[in-house]
Amino acid sequence: MTDASDLRSLFANYISGDISSTQLQALEAALSESSYLRRDFIEYMNIESAICDLAAISEHEIAEIGIEVTVNADQNRASTVETGNQAIRFRLRGVTIFGIIAASLLVTFFWFGNPSNEIKTSVATLVTNIEANVLYNGEPWNDSELGSGEYQMDSGLIHLQFAGGVMVFVEAPARFDAVSGKRLVLHNGRLSASVPPEGIGFTVETPEAEVIDFGTEFSVDVESGESEVHVFEGLVRVQPKTSTDGREGEVIELRTDQAVKVMKAKVKPVDIELATDRFIRTFDEPRRKYAKAVKQLSPVAFYRMAIRDRGLVAEPPRYSGVVLTGDGIRPAHASGVFAGGSMRVLANSTGRGGRVDSPPSLSTGQFTLAVFLYLETRASGGTVVSNIRGDEGSFALALDESGFLRATVRNGDGELQSVTCDTLLPLRMWQHIVMSVDGEQLRIYKDGKLVASKPSGAMTASDSLPILIGTDYDGLKLWDGRIDELAIFDKPLSEDDIVSLYHSALEEIAGLK
Repeated sequence: MTDASDLRSLFANYISGDISSTQLQALEAALSESSYLRRDFIEYMNIESAICDLAAISEHEIAEIGIEVTVNADQNRASTVETGNQAIRFRLRGVTIFGIIAASLLVTFFWFGNPSNEIKTSVATLVTNIEANVLYNGEPWNDSELGSGEYQMDSGLIHLQFAGGVMVFVEAPARFDAVSGKRLVLHNGRLSASVPPEGIGFTVETPEAEVIDFGTEFSVDVESGESEVHVFEGLVRVQPKTSTDGREGEVIELRTDQAVKVMKAKVKPVDIELATDRFIRTFDEPRRKYAKAVKQLSPVAFYRMAIRDRGLVAEPPRYSGVVLTGDGIRPAHASGVFAGGSMRVLANSTGRGGRVDSPPSLSTGQFTLAVFLYLETRASGGTVVSNIRGDEGSFALALDESGFLRATVRNGDGELQSVTCDTLLPLRMWQHIVMSVDGEQLRIYKDGKLVASKPSGAMTASDSLPILIGTDYDGLKLWDGRIDELAIFDKPLSEDDIVSLYHSALEEIAGLK
């Protein structure tokens, strides 16, 4: 494609009508892709319009301001403007119109001819950057201000503040144009916006629709020629663009707990189910009390399921892993047991679990695993966490064939030993689960209470096999729900420690209400 700076030379051709069909197609394609070029084109048109307005001054107005008029049919376009079949040249007393126009064109030349010298107007402020890899007009971007232009996010998440206190959360992968403090064009990707009264009118444009806010919290998902709009609180207006057959789209208003899908081929948006857990609507992870209680017990690895793009973040970071997804292109985050995020597996999402390829060493023979679980449906064989593969590996927590929770360890003789709860996990309710082995007993605790135990020897050492969370090695025995706050210890926690952990979670949950 012709360079954008070269295409600016076609602006004058466009206005004069002296532009070929090939040049016109190239210019239109570039204008649709580049917000910078669109802005420059509009400003060029404004300058041309101002010149034409000056040429249209009446004879009476000319006399009032003391302009002498002479007719000259041979003057070039820089100093004349055609009116009918005449070319009129204006001369102010002491200052020629030619000078005004020449000055305007000189400014235009330096503006358009030197794009690198343009003043980049800030349209938004960066609040939080979480491991985001962002390109701005094709160049790496790492700034506290967002200028108008094109942005490409390959990974991570960003939290932006627009005019009127509008908060926008963008998830990678995404491509968007920051147009102004009141407008953003989302070409593909996913974002969420929180709009206070001062920000009413904030607009998100997609290839299929315009979403105009009236003080609300909403999310937009653009992918594969479809745009989804989900309203969690308040009111938005959705204006579909012209359909592929040329029909005008039907404007609709969405209120709290409503969602629609807009497709180019359809005039009317289609009602869909509100996706309460698909979108990242906050980066806050206010799990301080429970997290502090866990850290005081010195885990070897702690997976808080903090919000990251495709990242399974650990404390310490060297034990971090990856989030696995199915056919979708984004990891499936969900609300956690507290106010932060959790890992979602299955449950009508693309989530397929997580994998830690560089796990912590477990060599003491003693072991504890603490985790919060949320089960969506009755199922059998769903994996919570495991590093067992055939004759290798040392521990697993999963549902058995009947759907009961079972803890398993491999002892020093290579034998697997298991203990199973005698009650089913409740559906759609968070449960705090702990499995522990101390060389004598293998135990399961549910919400701080011992619910199952069985004699067991010390657990065999393990330091290299990957740990799978929410899935097994074959990707078949998937958990159906959410997993959060997974902590691994190379020691047995006492019953008092386990009860204290559970109580700290209850207190924190109560404090958030």
